[in-house]
Amino acid sequence: MIKKIVYGICLVLLAALFLSPQVYLYLIPKLADFQSVLTNENTIKAVKNTLIVSFAVGVLCLALGLPLAWLLTRTNLPFKKFFRSGFCLPYAIPPFVGAIGWIILANPTSGVLNQWLGLNLNIYSYTGLIWVETSFLFTFVLLTALTVLDSMDSSLEEAARLSGASGLRVFIDIALPLLRPAILSGFLLSFLATAASFGVPALVGGPARIYLMTTQIYTYQRMGTATGLQMSIAVSVILGITTLVLLYGTQLLFSASKNYTVGGKTARPSLVPLNAWKTPVTVILAILLFIIFILPLSGVLLSALSSVQGSWSLSGLTLNNFERVLFQTEETARALRQSLLLGFGAAIICTAFAFIFNYFMYRTRWWGKNIASVIASLPFSTPGTVLALAFILSFSQGFFGVGPSLYNTLFLILLAYIVKYMSLSIKTVGDGYQQIHPSLEEAARISGASWWTIMYTIYMPLLKTALIASMFLVFMPVLSELTMTILLTGPGLETIGTLIFSLQEYSDMGGGGASVLSVIVVVFILLLNFGLKVLSKGRYGL
Repeated sequence: MIKKIVYGICLVLLAALFLSPQVYLYLIPKLADFQSVLTNENTIKAVKNTLIVSFAVGVLCLALGLPLAWLLTRTNLPFKKFFRSGFCLPYAIPPFVGAIGWIILANPTSGVLNQWLGLNLNIYSYTGLIWVETSFLFTFVLLTALTVLDSMDSSLEEAARLSGASGLRVFIDIALPLLRPAILSGFLLSFLATAASFGVPALVGGPARIYLMTTQIYTYQRMGTATGLQMSIAVSVILGITTLVLLYGTQLLFSASKNYTVGGKTARPSLVPLNAWKTPVTVILAILLFIIFILPLSGVLLSALSSVQGSWSLSGLTLNNFERVLFQTEETARALRQSLLLGFGAAIICTAFAFIFNYFMYRTRWWGKNIASVIASLPFSTPGTVLALAFILSFSQGFFGVGPSLYNTLFLILLAYIVKYMSLSIKTVGDGYQQIHPSLEEAARISGASWWTIMYTIYMPLLKTALIASMFLVFMPVLSELTMTILLTGPGLETIGTLIFSLQEYSDMGGGGASVLSVIVVVFILLLNFGLKVLSKGRYGL
């Protein structure tokens, strides 16, 4: 009986928090609202910009991620472990931190590269916006392709090589067709991630007047008028429905098609020798890694240490910015405290819910569990601005008019984080459940153990690594989350992400404050990633 009660509570929570706010948002606009925004010049321009930038980023991510995945798995490239970790690390860094780095490097008037090398770069352009997004979102393609290539049986490739095919021919004729789902999935993920992003379009596209749908939603919502709110809702619904249709339509297409990669135990694939290309390829990858990852972070560090922003010289390096931001800026301590509180709170609650919820997913055949699994993953697929607006409308006057208002409270931000990132916990803990044989629970039940005893004495110890990994994976994106928080925050509710954004945009007279906090965030994330890899013995982490 207790199991059924707990399962019922899980279903109620999913329906109330994960499904209802989005359904409510989608039901608000009327036909006239859609007609109004779709005939508005600013909205039309934002839609066009979103499609152009997202498509360009998706194509470039494929062009960058696929060759990298092949080089890292199918060739005798030296330092592969180093390159693999290095090229995957941008996945863990907030893209808006990279945007700050490239603004420092390629600002048309005071960029470091323009001053030192005379390159005449302008980050405030379509090219700059597409480049910054690509330099971080290519990891979607890379990680997807690496997963497929790592699990692919190499016997087909071996047979092709024995028949005299070159390494490139083997990749084109054998690996590429098998990678088709990964290619489509990687392109779609990078396309949708670009369409859903806010920080990079706001920081890089804003000064160039290149507005995407997310920044247009933010602009409408910040107007503070009923018309602005209605327009932001209508644009959000268009963006949200388009995203869900593309994502789940592609999943249905994949499930309907048959695409097999031969499984089972197999010998390690014989690596394609790079021969005379080994050294040039290694040098090219090292330069590429430097440009993509190290260079923008170096720009952020230089700005954090520079006493005068825009006058970049090594003689002007100082720690004064760190002292000013960390000890003399009132908002910093509050933002750090609230971000840590929200991060730990979301990580613990998501992991605890996933621990209970996954039991019903993998250990029962009860009604509704498949639908519940889809509902739980729905918010992660929804753009952050859309989800934030749904929560504002659903909780601004209590929960659909019942209870106290949660608008401009930390609790509403926490709820949004939990709903958004719950899917990460469910996936991670679910993988752990799949590796535990049901016979252990059956033996405990025969011995008279209650369900709570089984959960506490069997599943919790065996899932310890997965539970820790779940908390890490939720904590890292929550710590510096910006896309949702920028709409949900209010006076006194600063988080690290929103404080970095405000310092970069308008509220830091001395300059360098956003870079100081960005350095702290990057160091913290890298340490968390390293700790996760050590605790999980390399199974989790980048």
